[in-house]
Amino acid sequence: MTTTGSLRELADLQAFSADPFTTMQRLYRDNGAISTVGAGPMRFRVVLGTEASAYILANSHVFSWEAAFAALTPLTGRSALLVNDGDRHRRLRRLVTPAFTARRVADHLDTVTRHIETAVAEWAPGDAVDVYPALRRAMRLATLESLFGSAAMERSEGLDDWLRDIHRAIDTDVVGGSIERGSGSPVWRRALLARSSVHRWVSAEIERRATQDDPGNDVLGALLRGVDGARLTDDEITDQLVSLLEAGAETTAAQLSWLLYCTLRDRPLWTRITAAIAERHAVEPDPPGLDHVVSETMRLYPATAIISRTVATEFTLAGQRFAPGDLLIFSPYHTHRLESVWPEPHRFDPSRWDPGSERYRRPAPHEFLPFGVGPHRCVGANFATMAIKAAFTAIARRIDGELMTTDARPVGLIGMHPSGGIVIRIDENH
Repeated sequence: MTTTGSLRELADLQAFSADPFTTMQRLYRDNGAISTVGAGPMRFRVVLGTEASAYILANSHVFSWEAAFAALTPLTGRSALLVNDGDRHRRLRRLVTPAFTARRVADHLDTVTRHIETAVAEWAPGDAVDVYPALRRAMRLATLESLFGSAAMERSEGLDDWLRDIHRAIDTDVVGGSIERGSGSPVWRRALLARSSVHRWVSAEIERRATQDDPGNDVLGALLRGVDGARLTDDEITDQLVSLLEAGAETTAAQLSWLLYCTLRDRPLWTRITAAIAERHAVEPDPPGLDHVVSETMRLYPATAIISRTVATEFTLAGQRFAPGDLLIFSPYHTHRLESVWPEPHRFDPSRWDPGSERYRRPAPHEFLPFGVGPHRCVGANFATMAIKAAFTAIARRIDGELMTTDARPVGLIGMHPSGGIVIRIDENH
């Protein structure tokens, strides 16, 4: 490699760290499907475009999730789905998935609605509200209650701060080599201390539940009940619940905020969707068009902007060789904005998802990745979708408002949220 090449790759790393979203667009424009970024332990390949996404998602056997996220194990726990592959991952997933079927997550709809209503009740006409922090807290409480039951809410002091510290460290380390990591890093130290506190808290909740005759109908109860006479160990349950607590509220609150941003920017759409919601009672199905609006929001603002993989078996892609140990990342965010797949890709257009529209086109699995695909698809996808729709419905029934944030920019790679928040001036209730 030439000195010029090395300097360019280091400059690209700096640019990627500062603004991965526009940097990915530039790298794809300049280099095509594959770009090399950084050097030494911070060297990785950015792999973009539909051909690359299709290959990665169709060939999971040539990658190792465990190796890609090994450095995060002190934060996630050794049993988290994120850091496991092969037979162990299949066993863990088989025992976790039944807690998140569509039927089970529907039982938590009222919980999400209640916590969102409590948050919205504090918004008075004339207030200019940054909705993201309020929705983040409401979704954190709703997730906590859905996982552990209402009694646990009284014992949750400090939990929100701990989870925020964990999330910040994971988000800065998503490409597998963090500038924040190390024993001297305040971010990493706080995250490790927070993880220990959360682990103790979850372990105590499991011990309390063990003394009860009925495991309960929350997620903890479902995991303790197990599947066909088998269940996770207590340590395995703890790792799943810590991961779900850390990631669940971050991603749903972020996407809910983006959903409000996108719909309030389009007043005719907002008027139509809120009118449709007002005509329905809480127990009735989603109003027409809500699924399309949610899908289009997830296209433009997926919860996870990039996904990393570590190569386990040598392969060649787009003329370049990848060797075992190489780190690569690909990007749902970038894929969802490819003009070759999505006409007018930066335009918010829910009609893309309406089979009755001339703009409708059903995307291939590798073209729409809000929750990933294949064996590592997000196990909480049903819960997240339910929570976003339930929360949006609760908000739309109770407020109208004027969007004050005119140009929201994304920040964060996991739970990608609006930099500077989403500010809405609250109008009189409709």
